[in-house]
Amino acid sequence: MEYVFFPKGNDRFWAHGYDSIVYAAFAASDLDDQRTKRSRPATNQLSDAAAPAKAPLSSADLCGTISAAADDALIERIEHAIGPSASQRDVLEQLRAALVQAVERINATCPALVPATFTQRLNAIQDRIWIMHDALLTLRLPFEDFYNSLTDEQQRRLRRDEPESGESGASVTDGRAQMCAEPASGIADGIMRAIGSAAPPSEPQRAGVETLRLNSAAMAKLISDSCPADPLLGPMGRFAAAADRLDVMLFAVMSMSPALQQLYNSLDDKQKAGLHRTLRQVRRSGPIGEQPRTSQP
Repeated sequence: MEYVFFPKGNDRFWAHGYDSIVYAAFAASDLDDQRTKRSRPATNQLSDAAAPAKAPLSSADLCGTISAAADDALIERIEHAIGPSASQRDVLEQLRAALVQAVERINATCPALVPATFTQRLNAIQDRIWIMHDALLTLRLPFEDFYNSLTDEQQRRLRRDEPESGESGASVTDGRAQMCAEPASGIADGIMRAIGSAAPPSEPQRAGVETLRLNSAAMAKLISDSCPADPLLGPMGRFAAAADRLDVMLFAVMSMSPALQQLYNSLDDKQKAGLHRTLRQVRRSGPIGEQPRTSQP
């Protein structure tokens, strides 16, 4: 909600897209590699049941839990900006209550420990995006009621913190690209190549890997295209854009998870160990074997 009301410097929401999803799904490959060394099932398949009981990071490290103090600070900042009337304070208090409820639900979905298996990580990612989407729906009506209660002058005060056209000499297109620039950009491509290298040499398997790679590129573009064409949206527009983004990310996760899981399960211990070694390289140095590109895949 901080991005919706005060977007300048608070666009971290847009800095996580498809690459972040794929990166998180494979993030604990060091644990998987250790499990592969310890476990040698008779079927030469690695079972999720072999996962260690504990992982090194807590939920706070994993999710960056939002505190109640942050909610109060946001509401106080809004109050300071608009100088609400008595009736508006009641509407703002309803928004505060809805925000607290939404944040509590989001925090509750963070695992107590880092999910140790590939299946658990995929499920955790999907659950997290789903609850964020659901929480935003919870906030929609209180947000609309509050914003519609504002006078033109109060709306103008809220807009003081919005980026202005031509700010720092940047165009709308440049602003859009900067807002949605992803720290893990290109990681998904490297991971798809790593999966392809580790996959069995049979033609059916390689065909499956190629299909997965193409679908992955399509999902990456779909999420990339969900970045607002105009970064200079007002609060109502930013709210709608955030909801659309979560819709698209949820669709991508639900579409890709079964195929990723099926292919990962088809690898034997040796192949998984090779995959995990390659993934460590991807995480350290970025996408492997990536060539300069002039357009989105």
